Amino acid sequence: MLIAVVLIALCGLLVLGTPIAVGMAIVAIAIMWWASGPDLLIIFIQRLYAGTTSFPLLAIPFFILAGNLMNVGGMTNRIFDVAHVMVGRIRGGLGHVNVLASVLFSGMSGSAVADAAGLGVVEIKAMKEAGYTARFAATLTAVSSTIGPIIPPSIPFVIYGSLANVSVGALFLAGIVPGLLMAIGLMLVVAIVAKRQNLPVGDPRPPWPQTLEIVGRALPALIMPPLILTAIFTGVATPTEASVVAALYALLLGTLWYRELSLAQVPDILWETGRQTAQVMFIIAVAEPFGWVLIQQQIPNAALEAMFSIAQQPWLVLLIINVVLLVLGTALEGVAILIIAFPILAPIIKTIGVDPVHFGVIIVLNLMIGLVTPPVGLCLYVVSSIARVPLAEISRELWPYLVALIAVLGIITYVPELSLWLPRTLGYGVVN
Repeated sequence: MLIAVVLIALCGLLVLGTPIAVGMAIVAIAIMWWASGPDLLIIFIQRLYAGTTSFPLLAIPFFILAGNLMNVGGMTNRIFDVAHVMVGRIRGGLGHVNVLASVLFSGMSGSAVADAAGLGVVEIKAMKEAGYTARFAATLTAVSSTIGPIIPPSIPFVIYGSLANVSVGALFLAGIVPGLLMAIGLMLVVAIVAKRQNLPVGDPRPPWPQTLEIVGRALPALIMPPLILTAIFTGVATPTEASVVAALYALLLGTLWYRELSLAQVPDILWETGRQTAQVMFIIAVAEPFGWVLIQQQIPNAALEAMFSIAQQPWLVLLIINVVLLVLGTALEGVAILIIAFPILAPIIKTIGVDPVHFGVIIVLNLMIGLVTPPVGLCLYVVSSIARVPLAEISRELWPYLVALIAVLGIITYVPELSLWLPRTLGYGVVN
């Protein structure tokens, strides 16, 4: 009964326009007051502070900063040029370039919105000039941006690792194969759409000297992901320390190498980074007392009993979880879903024997699909603004790509080795 009251109260506050973090705080305070009176509210302040003191969370502002510096510092255009050289010459080539550029850029920003906003400007402009419709360009840019937080580094994986107390490095490794599968799925859809709609054929590959020149210009940006991941997986740096290196590298590359980033722009970039970080950290801070209240009132246990009254088989439980997360993704922001749902889902996945690293990939992939699912998909609003295309038009073009992403989600859910093989091979000790 209490779980229904909590969900109804939270949804009611959201309908009234209350920010998600404020809504969680109001619900947590109300339950504390109802359970033990005002004396218990001291715990709210204590848990609020505790929610932001996890060392891995320090990686979030620096990965956000690195992505913002790269968007301004000239790396985005060069990454797009490399992708164009690789796959731009086939029918619908710029569609494939769009997806491949997101794969390359994902190893730097860790954020779907940064991908959509940064690469999106370049991709949509190039596709429109080449004869693609603005609707097609905007839709593909939105869905390809979801690859960003799956292929490491990944801000959602950092948050999940802090919540679940699992290795962020293992989560980073676990996301590589699923991210590549997402790219393959989207490129298959692009190939089908290109044939049906007779999309333009790209320009032939330039001569090898020019090709090597394009790759050479982008090489300093392209080596950034391998440097970050090698530092993490060899133990030279933690993910948090690597995020600082990524931000410093992006700053030096933009100012000293590409010379497209001036020091006069840095204060604005820092301000935007601080604003984005505050939004994320406010939700994370409030999530700690909210989760404590859920556990203290034994709501996860009630959810566990309710789940197993519906289904006993692990495959069916995972199916229900995926459906619930996809539905939540149509109405709530991804980080908020992760923080609200994890305390409830954690005992369920433990009971059915799902590895927490594998589940991290499942839940984050669900959240990424939510970013491009109407009516609240944040990436849809970003590309709609960039391309000046109404959200309704993008939504009509969206469904084949959503089917591809959901198919990849199903494969990842029921073939755990696709996520666990790489971290296990490199000695992270995950189990089936």
